[in-house]
Amino acid sequence: MRKILLAGAIALGAAVGAPALQSAAADGIELKMQFASPDGTSWNDMDRRFAAQIEAVTGGRAEVQFFPPNSVTPFKDWLQATGAGLLDLGFVWHPILPGKFPQMELFSLPGLSKNQTIASVVYWRLRDEYPEMGNLFSEQDNVVELATFVAMGSHLHTQKPVRTLGDLKGKVFGAQDSAGVKVLEELRASASVMVGSDAYLALQRGAIDGVLSAWGWVNNFKLNEVTTYHTLLNLNPGTYSSVMNKDTYDRLTPEEQKHLADITPLYFFYNTTDSAAAATADIPPENIFTLSAEDQAELATKMRPQWDEWVTKADAMGLPGQEILDEAVRLMTLYDRN
Repeated sequence: MRKILLAGAIALGAAVGAPALQSAAADGIELKMQFASPDGTSWNDMDRRFAAQIEAVTGGRAEVQFFPPNSVTPFKDWLQATGAGLLDLGFVWHPILPGKFPQMELFSLPGLSKNQTIASVVYWRLRDEYPEMGNLFSEQDNVVELATFVAMGSHLHTQKPVRTLGDLKGKVFGAQDSAGVKVLEELRASASVMVGSDAYLALQRGAIDGVLSAWGWVNNFKLNEVTTYHTLLNLNPGTYSSVMNKDTYDRLTPEEQKHLADITPLYFFYNTTDSAAAATADIPPENIFTLSAEDQAELATKMRPQWDEWVTKADAMGLPGQEILDEAVRLMTLYDRN
């Protein structure tokens, strides 16, 4: 399993405290990067820190140029824009591209993952055991994967209180992925996949009653401006990758490529955890609800068919679906004990 946190910490120290690496190539590199969220959010701040680290490990040869959210490309087209060279550094939210990343749908199964860090480590371990789990991008995508992670579980963020499963009936929601849509529809609500910026506008216009998403979305897409109540469900974690345009990546020296790979994981762990903490800091405790034991049991029963569906899909891809699922469950339980 990758010793990724240790490597990231070493590289971060090298980037900040050690003399910058001297690049073998004399030509400068402009790295185009689009923000995912507005100024003043944790994601935005971490993008700037990440850029500063890249500039440091390249000895100033690389310079990152930032663009406002959605100014170069819509969120859903970020992968295509990075492969085409419109951007050099990109963020790929897997659920927004249905069918593109079937392996990663494993980690969106409701009820499988309770902790983002553990789920991400389990994914890296599964990549060691089943290399097909890491085959995410094609040659046509023209990108290099820098890091891939499992996000935090999603909760329900609404304008009116949702205290029970019965309160969902007849309401309309956005969701961060198709797995969340399935759960909401099982609970007799209407739902569709939305990215964070679209969810904000839909909530603002009253087109939806709430959104099923991770806490990071609440903070970084400012959903706390258009929602008041929060129902804890911990469902359907999404997954995401950081990528770089392949032609740009090939212009880096081997030393620069190595340091880039080392600092990226640390950046993403800090990024997501920090943004989630910020999202909950100012919410009154009385506006955060937990389902009753009876509702939690009913929810678990309704979720299980999605597990069987993923196994069938994995088998159709030539993967040992049930074996991979069983190993994921075993590792989740094992790591959760420690």
